[in-house]
Order: sequence, then structure tokens, then C-alpha cells
Amino acid sequence: MGIWDIVRSASDAIVSSTIAQQERVEREVNRKIRATERKIDKYDKEHGDVESKKKVAEAKRKLNEMKERTQSSQSAVRRRTDYDLEKDNTGLDKKPRDYQYRKNVSLSEAIQTADSCTGVYILYLNGQVMKCGRAAYGQGVRWRFVQYYNLNYDDRARRGDLWSVTKENRDSVMVSWQCCPVSKCKELEYKLFAKYGKGPWGLRAPAKCPDNSWELLI
Repeated sequence: MGIWDIVRSASDAIVSSTIAQQERVEREVNRKIRATERKIDKYDKEHGDVESKKKVAEAKRKLNEMKERTQSSQSAVRRRTDYDLEKDNTGLDKKPRDYQYRKNVSLSEAIQTADSCTGVYILYLNGQVMKCGRAAYGQGVRWRFVQYYNLNYDDRARRGDLWSVTKENRDSVMVSWQCCPVSKCKELEYKLFAKYGKGPWGLRAPAKCPDNSWELLI
């Protein structure tokens, strides 16, 4: 393993751990809020006097304030919306062929060679298109491939439902990808779906995208 492979592996582990920790903290905070709401409701039902009603009202007010602070804090780490991404002008001074694009590369090789840039991708298995998608968040295309190869991209894959990249097939999965500005990911994803279809691993088809300014190269 080369020095950059060592650095990349460390980066992947750190990012994965950070995201997982944020998700665990958010789930635990939300669980405690729901539990507190239940306790307040129970107290309200068991105590009907005026003084108790005042205490319940004050408790609910404080809890709502806490919920607002929590939601504000959580939104700071959540990914941006499609609207936010489409308004991002970063990288539009370049042309499509200035960005990395590759066809028919093994998933195991792609996690070493793909750029850490936003873009779109195709997953193949036994020559069949299985899924088209976009990597518009986090560390882009390469990080998405790392997630697939490490079997931690989707909850359903961890549960063993239906689909997707598994321990048994991941070394047979081939990928193509095209990096692009984040604002062009939705357009190129739509073009991929129009060209190849959703595929058996795909859950959704993107809404029609009227923009037609970026060339699909894969």
C-alpha cells in the first residue's frame, strides 16, 4: 500500500466515524425528546389542578425551545437541498471534459482512482446496468464507491434486503462515472436515467430536469 493509499484509508475511516457518530447522537437526542414528551403528557393526565396545568405549560414551552435548538443544530450538519445545489456556481468555469470520467472500471479499482469530486455514476453487474445515481454530497464519487464497497451506503443492504452491492458480488461490480460541478449532478442523473433506465437496484427516477447545458460522457 502506497503512502497516499494509507492517507486515503485514514480519511475514509475518519469521515465514516464522524458521520456515524453524528447520526447516533441525533437519534439519541430525538429519542430523549420523545420520551420527555410522553412523560409530560402522562403528568398532564394524572394532575388536573390549575397549578399542575401551569407546570405542564411551562415544561412544554421549555421542551419546544430545546427542540428548536436541536433542529437548528442538526440542520447545520445535514446535506444541502437540491435547490441549494442547483444554485451553486462552483466549477462552472470549466467544461465537461475538464472533469474526470471513466467507463467500465471495477468497483475495487474505482475506490482507488476516482476523484473526490461530485458527479454521477453507473453500477453494472454481469454486463447489466443495475443502478444510475449521483454523488452530490460529502466527498463525491470516490466516497460513494467506498461506501458501496464497504457495504454501508444503504440500510437495506445492511439488512440483506433485495439488493445491491454485497460481499459476494462487490468484486464483480463494474462502474462508470463522470465528475461534474455539483449544480450539474441532477441534470446528468436525469440524462443517465433517460439513457439507461432505473435498473433493478434503483428505487427512484429523478424528476424531469429542463436544463440541458452539460454533456453526458458516459
